[in-house]
Amino acid sequence: MLKMFKEHILKFGLVLVLPIFILLLPVTLPLIGIQLKRDQKRKRTLAERFVCVECGEVIGLEAIRLADERWSKIVEKILSENNTEIRLRLVRTVDAICPHCGCQYCYREEEQTFVVQEVSPEWKRLEQRQDAEERI
Repeated sequence: MLKMFKEHILKFGLVLVLPIFILLLPVTLPLIGIQLKRDQKRKRTLAERFVCVECGEVIGLEAIRLADERWSKIVEKILSENNTEIRLRLVRTVDAICPHCGCQYCYREEEQTFVVQEVSPEWKRLEQRQDAEERI
């Protein structure tokens, strides 16, 4: 009896939640897009006036472009090596790279600023391997 009751509640919940989710999609998807655009604009505005802590130069929009290019190469390489059906969770850690000195920055939303991204020894090792493979 209890098992049947649980099954009915589960079915009822699914029948109720699924249509609500589908009805809310036209509202939530544009809101997500607006949020992403707003975050990108904040990063760009900050980059235009942010002074690099290493070299003292303004990093500018070039810093974001460099980080985007680097991230695209990393994703492309990972996807080309991953020939299985496994979905990977990739986390971007560098949002800007100073075009003058190469200092890497991560964007902190809470403070709305860039902070120097410490590069772990493991990442340096992987990056060197990637650079060596690109030269071949």
